[in-house]
Amino acid sequence: MSNGMWSLPISNKIFFTFFLSIMIVALGVGFLNYYERTGFSTQKTIRYYCGDKEEEMEVPLSAEDDKSRLEEGLFFSKSYRELLEVTHTHIFSLPIVIFILSRIMAMTHTREGLKVTVYGVSFMGILLNLSAPWLIRYASPNFVITFTISNILLILSFGAYIFIPLYEMWFRTDHDAA
Repeated sequence: MSNGMWSLPISNKIFFTFFLSIMIVALGVGFLNYYERTGFSTQKTIRYYCGDKEEEMEVPLSAEDDKSRLEEGLFFSKSYRELLEVTHTHIFSLPIVIFILSRIMAMTHTREGLKVTVYGVSFMGILLNLSAPWLIRYASPNFVITFTISNILLILSFGAYIFIPLYEMWFRTDHDAA
C-alpha cells in the first residue's frame, strides 16, 4: 500500500490539484449548460425533450409567460437521432472521466467501503443520466425525476472524487492513520 497522497512529491500534488480544479470548472460549465436549457425546472426539462404540445399552445398564457415563451422560441421534441448523438457522446465521456477520478481517489487512504460506495453512486448516476432523456421522451414525462436523481448522485460522487484527494494531499495531518 502506498504512503498516501500526502507523501507525493509536490510536483504530483500540483498536477493533481490542477486537474481536479479543472474538473470543478468542467462540472460548473456542465451544470450551467443544463440550467440554460432547463432552468432546473421539471416543466422546462420536459418541454426541452418533448417539445411544445399542441394542447398547451391553445391555453392562454399570462403576459409574462407568453413573453418568456416568445423569447425562448418554439421547442420541438427531440428526435431519435438527436438523443442518440447526445447519448453517444456521454456514454464515452462520463465513464472515462469517472475512471480517471476514481483512480485518483484509489490512491487515497479512504476506507474501502466509502470508495466502493462512491464508485457505485457514480455508476448509478451515469446510468440514470444516460437513460433520462430516453425515458422522458419515449416513456413518460414523469421520468423527469430521473434527471434530478442522477444529478444528485453525480454531484455527490464528483464531490467525493475531487475533495477527498485534495483534502488528503494538502490538509491531512494524521499521516500514520490508514
